[in-house]
Amino acid sequence: MSDLTDQQQLAETGSNDATIGRAAVGPVLSTFEYDGVTLLPSRFQEQMARAREVYFGLPNDDILKGFRREAGLPAPGSDMRGWCSKTSAVIFGQLLSGMSRLSRATGDDELRDKAFTLLEGWRETIGPDGDARMWPYAWEKLVCGLVDLQCYAGYDDALPTLEATTAWASRTFDRTRRLADEYDFWGAEPGDTHEWYTLPENLYRAYVLTGNPLFKEFADVWRYEDYWGQFAETSELTDVVPVHAYSHVNTFSSAAMVYAVYGDRRYLDICVNAYDFLQRTQCYATGGYGPDERFMGLDWQLGRSLELYAGHAEIPCGTWAAFKLSRYLMGFTGESRFGDWIETLLYNGMGAALPTEPDGKTYYYGDYRISSGIKQHYWYEWPCCSGTYLQTVADYHNVIYFHDPAGLSVNLFVPSEVTWEQDGQTVRLRQETGYPAAETTDLTLQLERPLRFRLHLRVPGWCEGFSLRLNDAPFPVDGVAGDWAIIEREWQPNDRVTARFPMELRMVPVDKHHPRRVAIMFGPTVLGQDEACCRRPFDLAPGAELSSRLVREGETLHFRILDTAPERHPRWLQPFSEFPAFWPYWIYFDLDAAPLY
Repeated sequence: MSDLTDQQQLAETGSNDATIGRAAVGPVLSTFEYDGVTLLPSRFQEQMARAREVYFGLPNDDILKGFRREAGLPAPGSDMRGWCSKTSAVIFGQLLSGMSRLSRATGDDELRDKAFTLLEGWRETIGPDGDARMWPYAWEKLVCGLVDLQCYAGYDDALPTLEATTAWASRTFDRTRRLADEYDFWGAEPGDTHEWYTLPENLYRAYVLTGNPLFKEFADVWRYEDYWGQFAETSELTDVVPVHAYSHVNTFSSAAMVYAVYGDRRYLDICVNAYDFLQRTQCYATGGYGPDERFMGLDWQLGRSLELYAGHAEIPCGTWAAFKLSRYLMGFTGESRFGDWIETLLYNGMGAALPTEPDGKTYYYGDYRISSGIKQHYWYEWPCCSGTYLQTVADYHNVIYFHDPAGLSVNLFVPSEVTWEQDGQTVRLRQETGYPAAETTDLTLQLERPLRFRLHLRVPGWCEGFSLRLNDAPFPVDGVAGDWAIIEREWQPNDRVTARFPMELRMVPVDKHHPRRVAIMFGPTVLGQDEACCRRPFDLAPGAELSSRLVREGETLHFRILDTAPERHPRWLQPFSEFPAFWPYWIYFDLDAAPLY
């Protein structure tokens, strides 16, 4: 890949930076930027609380020990292990980012102050020239952490550090890099610059935050034009190179920021087409992607990966990249359909992950093997997914609701509250729900006086027969799957909206070449079969309905399998999220496979 000057790149895109200021394009829908959204009791709140406990409990001296040792300073504390055995550089920026975002979302001053202390301790190790002693892979995460410390924690001293270390990187980073291929699948050669194409996003964020051209100019250096370009006009690629999956999804967030900064519609088209390509060809029913951390070809490879690999998807990292891309697309287009990937991963990706442990054991790979899978921690402590785990849990607060001048958009149906200003009045919406075990969610508005605005609710792409009730009376509304259901009215204090999302069992083939190799879903939930001793995997005769073999038990999402042959034990399907560590399961079934016994 050739290096392009700033002027050449501007000429190619047709953009004129002199006319656009810091950002050329603003969002149609805005996130709440970790402010005003509260999680109510649910498994997601519990997951967040446990993550906070684990990451807050990491001794600062342990996190800083490797940096201090390299700088020749006293280095108390214990060495971290695994990926962080030398220094914690590989996740340090992610820790700053996750702590900043989560502390902003929850008003947690102690967590915010911990991030401040870590940055101050690290700054003592780098000297005045900004030499971070990091390669691009780790440094990109540091930039994210520094931007987030300023944006979400209000730490003004982050900006001088950001400028100094960017000037250092601009002087010293090896800029010779190449398009990733099947051999060098993350673009690491000839220098140690692997995953360099993820660099622009946070540098552009720094530029939008500060207006400092240093950040924009250095971001322009790392644009991944050779890869992005194939998505400029189509999502129907004719060939797929098996490049590194997570980072090649993450790079589209950089393309999204090119669109924000330069205003060239081509980059939004790239992101939309990439999203559609991923959904059609790369994603499992869980929303995860990347067996053996690679994209799969367009024929039979995704389905066959269930036979060959156990590492089918980097779950915290993959969820983080998908959340970001989907947020950018929802923001720039206003379309609800991009929220479907967020929902799928919330329940079956990150929301089904094992928690990170205090010793650094981390859930890394989703395991969907056709021969039965298992949840377990990665074999090295403190890998990349331990950093994105904290960021992604914090991001729960930023993907439930969106807003625009006309009102509020509800993307996810999670117990929560949101408070915002609408036409000079403070409005609070409280969402109470048992979704997805329940088909309904209740939204109650707290207002000081009547107020007119729009309320949008995302109708999931799988949902048919969506309906609404307003204050217990039917309310007519267009509720088309994959679109927003919109209510515009003058709202009264304590108005209550009840949305109903009818759910049915359905089969989701892994790809078009394996139509009978399927996952079974109910609404947004992937169901797995308990694969303890003496149980056969679920099967289904051609043409038979799932309802003929599966009976729901009670109000939980547990379905008993009606046996066609004598079985020693009853067999069940239950949410994939409910399986604990080391408990075997099936979530993909070969419906035509002959039984062994």
